[in-house]
Amino acid sequence: MRSTIVGSAVALLGLSRAVMAASTTPVAYTDPNTDIDFQQLDATDGMTIGIAFPKKIESDFIGQLVIPIAETGAWGALSLGGGMLNHLLLIAWANGKEVVSTFRTAGAYANPAVYDATKVSALPIANGTFVNSTHFSYTFLCQGCIVGGDTTFANTDANPVLGWALSAENPTTPSDPASELPYHAAGFGLYGQPAAAAQSAQFETWASWASAAPATGNGTAPISGGNSTDTSTGNGTTVVPTISNSTYDVIVAGGGTAGIIAAERIAEAGLSVLLIERGPANTVALGSKEGLEWNNTLTPYDVPALGSSLSAIPGTKICSDTASMAGCLLGGSSSINGENFIHPPEHDFENWPAGWSWNDMSEAADRLYSRNPGTTQPSADGKHYDDMAYTTVASYLKKQGWTELDSIKTPNEKRMVYSRPAWSISKNMRAGPARTYMPFAKELDNFTLKLETKVIQVKRTGSTVTGVLVQLADGSQQIINLKQGGKIVLASGALSTPRILWNSGIGKSDALKIVQTGTTGVQLPKEADWIDLPVGHGLKDHAQAPLQFKTSAPYSAYKFNDIATDPVELDVDLYKQGSGVLTQAAQRMHLWTSVNGTDGKERFLQGTVSSMKDGTVTVKTFLTHGTTSTGELGITAGGNTVLKVKPWLTDAADKEAFAGFLQWWMDLTSKGNSTGNATMALDASLTPESILSESLISGDHWVGTTKMGTDGGNANGTSVVDTNTKVYGTDNLFVVDASIHPDLPTGNTQAIIMIVAEHAAKKIAAFKVANGTTPALPSTPSASATPEEVATPSSSATPVSSAAPSSATGAPVVSSAAPAVSSAAPVSSAAPIATSAAPVESAAPTSAASAPAPSAPASSTVEAYGRCGGIGYTGSTQCANGWSCKKQNDWYSQCLQ
Repeated sequence: MRSTIVGSAVALLGLSRAVMAASTTPVAYTDPNTDIDFQQLDATDGMTIGIAFPKKIESDFIGQLVIPIAETGAWGALSLGGGMLNHLLLIAWANGKEVVSTFRTAGAYANPAVYDATKVSALPIANGTFVNSTHFSYTFLCQGCIVGGDTTFANTDANPVLGWALSAENPTTPSDPASELPYHAAGFGLYGQPAAAAQSAQFETWASWASAAPATGNGTAPISGGNSTDTSTGNGTTVVPTISNSTYDVIVAGGGTAGIIAAERIAEAGLSVLLIERGPANTVALGSKEGLEWNNTLTPYDVPALGSSLSAIPGTKICSDTASMAGCLLGGSSSINGENFIHPPEHDFENWPAGWSWNDMSEAADRLYSRNPGTTQPSADGKHYDDMAYTTVASYLKKQGWTELDSIKTPNEKRMVYSRPAWSISKNMRAGPARTYMPFAKELDNFTLKLETKVIQVKRTGSTVTGVLVQLADGSQQIINLKQGGKIVLASGALSTPRILWNSGIGKSDALKIVQTGTTGVQLPKEADWIDLPVGHGLKDHAQAPLQFKTSAPYSAYKFNDIATDPVELDVDLYKQGSGVLTQAAQRMHLWTSVNGTDGKERFLQGTVSSMKDGTVTVKTFLTHGTTSTGELGITAGGNTVLKVKPWLTDAADKEAFAGFLQWWMDLTSKGNSTGNATMALDASLTPESILSESLISGDHWVGTTKMGTDGGNANGTSVVDTNTKVYGTDNLFVVDASIHPDLPTGNTQAIIMIVAEHAAKKIAAFKVANGTTPALPSTPSASATPEEVATPSSSATPVSSAAPSSATGAPVVSSAAPAVSSAAPVSSAAPIATSAAPVESAAPTSAASAPAPSAPASSTVEAYGRCGGIGYTGSTQCANGWSCKKQNDWYSQCLQ
């Protein structure tokens, strides 16, 4: 349902009262504008929530949301089931002098979809609904809102648990009740509302004041159409795009975990490449304006210890139109994730098609690890900090016969093993492709980066794609065309690439019809040119169930949320030296084992251990490789991707395997199984069934929405792309991100996504489009170390030391890991961004089109600055006269003097 309420001058008095300090306990309060007696919670910084029940609670209640309005806007939410996931949410915001409300629900931690499972409505009470210069108030009769079950609290609950959330930003389109919502960074929480305290015999009188009809002097009727659904049959406003005067051999849509790698490697092959990223830069060196208060050369994305706390920092670039959390900035989710970087074991590729087995992929892995190896020891002093969680859990695992190892050195061992976490961290900063591949790309004259530009659809004539339609930062649209024989590569992620395909007339007709009749303004090709492929089908994800263990020993958790604005001075001092807790991400252990399911299939299980709450060790448990459950991704009329079918534990054998793992943890910690001094225990009332019913969430490791395979979906098969990663039914459209993965890995997806992108890039660069031209290619793309690690003979390009941070800034020297680039600032002009500036750490290629040197020269000696060793290297280790083979990391050694 949509509600649009015009404010009144009389109502402005309602927010003139003094704002009380935030609390967690509701108190009695009589609203002066309506004389309704509420139980009111002062949630945070001017946000209050009021609840009133009838004497006999059935399905209705009266609510009031008072929301402070920041300069950038606001929205507030009430969850009728406590947490965000799977509960009925009522959300409201101001649009001018009107209040807009909407019912939503979320199956994952992402933009919630419009709720339509049952009939609910919010009827405004006019005297309590208004907007002034600092706040808005929304007072309403919520009809049919107490649903019970998993959706809301039950009408028999004596103490219903409610939740709230606050954002200091407006929705993307405030006039649209189905609009995307920015992250609620201003706060969120839970509280209990004693039902008896909120009951009143006057409820029916108060409820009679609510009306969907215009109220005299200060209200307008809510617009009908269900629970905030739009009943229009049009397709929004059509914007006339301009045409870019630049064309490219390859356009890559999405500058994330896979897209940066694909773009850089294809550009190395000599093709002109445009990389388009919808978000801004992630580092100051590349143009970000989000420097930290205590060091303006670093952004929150740089500091490893902030990896799991970024969602609590205002302004974090989280996508608002995806079915779960994703990063909308350069680097994509690799710039906002928890930095877990688990080298995939060989068996992770056992169900991939021919040409994609480990034997086929190992060279791509070597190339990745030479640039982005990961680490289990990020602190330069060789110490592990804040180690209680590791030692406590290890004391239990040791007694059960588990083996401690380094998962980077022995990636194939994934049964009854545990390790220090493997992280994508290098030289005390977050690594990832934005740091380890982008500097190479910026050296190339044939590479162009375009930020704050969103790819809407692929333009095509029948089976041939010709360019992309993009939305620029100012909201205008532009078409960017390919050169003859060019290629488009989609790399927007498993939750966004399907949207581009659907918007391009590629997918099943049910999804295409939603786009066709939706409100986004996207104009599909004529139906005769639609390509029937199972886009969005085959969705897979790691099922996750977090376990909260209370520790016997007193323990104060590290205050990760304080790092951005108020870090511990001693920790900052250590960080300047490349050491300490700030060089680590939040996890303290990775662990794996496997079980044989009732169907005879081996299923792998993962745990990540952390401690982010006083006296508590959290073990996040995951069902990973071997799971057979699948779901389906869908799209809304407004263009958001949503979970049409949830992919977790739909198979009975999956559910039994996961439940058994949870029971193992309960049994383990309920007995004297620790070899250490500290013990830990779960809430005794929990069972595997209750945990899976109440706490099962997404692992946010999505794959399979444009699955790769040999059975093309256009011939009644299950696959969207072939083994060249080309979309079936097209001549020159490719996909490289996690959406093409046909199976889930044993660990987190970051490393395997990067390996697959390496392998795919080589195939795409070599692919010859009919009537097109392809430049000569090297047999193997370059596998050189990152610019921060490459020595150079040029006296004018001396590497900057990364171990000695600047005393003036009190932080690591950023240029050592992110070479300064003068041209990466976002622009919204029709012309692509120029990218002529090069990193200072390494020599640029001799020409834009020259092929990189192979990793192993044919001669018996390796030339100066060449590769001479490392894991996976099989060439000569003998350097030219006067040069020595020196180890740079486990994956790369170089001939240096």
